[in-house]
Amino acid sequence: MRASKRILLYGGRLVLPDRFVEPGWVLIQEGTILDVSAAERLPSADEYWDVQGGYVGPGLIDLHIHGSAGVDLLTATADDLRRWARFLLRHGVTRFLPTLVPADPAQYARVRAVLAEYVPEQDRDPGAASILGVHFEGPFVSPRRPGALNPRFFRTFRSLRDVGELLTWDIPARPFVWMMTLAPEIEGGLALIEELQQRGFRLAIGHSEASFELCEAAAGRGAAHVTHFPNALAPLHHRQLGVTGWALLSETVTLDLIADGHHLDPRMIALVRKVVGSDRLALISDAIAAAGLGDGRYEIWGETIRVVNGRTENAAGNLAGSVITLLDAVRHLVQWGIPLLEAIRMATLVPARVLGLEGEFGSLAPGKRADLLVLDERLRPRLVVHEGEIVRFSEDSSAPPLAREETWARPSGERLISPPREDD
Repeated sequence: MRASKRILLYGGRLVLPDRFVEPGWVLIQEGTILDVSAAERLPSADEYWDVQGGYVGPGLIDLHIHGSAGVDLLTATADDLRRWARFLLRHGVTRFLPTLVPADPAQYARVRAVLAEYVPEQDRDPGAASILGVHFEGPFVSPRRPGALNPRFFRTFRSLRDVGELLTWDIPARPFVWMMTLAPEIEGGLALIEELQQRGFRLAIGHSEASFELCEAAAGRGAAHVTHFPNALAPLHHRQLGVTGWALLSETVTLDLIADGHHLDPRMIALVRKVVGSDRLALISDAIAAAGLGDGRYEIWGETIRVVNGRTENAAGNLAGSVITLLDAVRHLVQWGIPLLEAIRMATLVPARVLGLEGEFGSLAPGKRADLLVLDERLRPRLVVHEGEIVRFSEDSSAPPLAREETWARPSGERLISPPREDD
């Protein structure tokens, strides 16, 4: 049972969706944010954490990630998932959607069994990011825009038999989100969208050459997001706008981007932001198992993927995911001139909206789950609150979390202290 103690983080610069508040404080209890304020008088609490000099924002949410730290979802065991989730928390991600590439049905069944074993127990490890659901990237995508996905496993939709094994995943967790990236132009694409929407899936268009009109029809049936825009989409053409032109002209569709410096030129991100606005842009990592391991050759998805200077490529020379973390993507946007407030919102509140979970996650607000991230001036994790539990880090964010009883070594001497002020 989660401890009922009241924990106060104070003195930091609060990162709210529309502004910074400095200095401010956040009061949490039993895994929930009780209050967020800039009031000078601090409320009473059982633990006081001085985070002066830090940016205090919501934990990051990764919508699209295949693996990290040597772990790939297709081959992971429950212990591997735990190792992966601990790696992500060390890099500021508190919630994520493990993402499946098209594969043999037997591999899907194996992943389902591993998730069913791991997810119900995951909250027992506050030092690990939490799995929010599953993202199927395919298999209902276009062979004309495969990217690094294996067309051997692509499918069309004629009846429920074609999707049956994807609808029988009984994972006991709340919330648990089902997301699928698909191409509306495949045989039965619109019927598939209708079927999945009725079953509660969050639907995205990706790996697609759909026409503008078909995208409109798909959106009317519930496909309201575009995956790793504009990668693996038909290029914008002045007489055939396709998914790219439709997404840019829409006033409601959300898009996600891979800000690794390889999938998109930074100026392209600036252009998309100028046209669409950051309120409808989400960051994703699209990370693969090689993330965190450095350059080299890796066997992933049944093929050799090379990583050279941080760029991935398969044997065909196609980009094959990334090796960044979501926090790397935030840092990159800031380096490229996008305000920190927007960059963090694109990794927190917008992903929560895409998943329909903005009422629980994605911002510092009373009543939301107590997932918080404290960053230093170089945007490195100093401290994470996950499900109301404090997890501290050394100066090197790539190092494992310190034991909770250890003192966090920082020149300013941050430590658990007695309250300087209390309400009457």
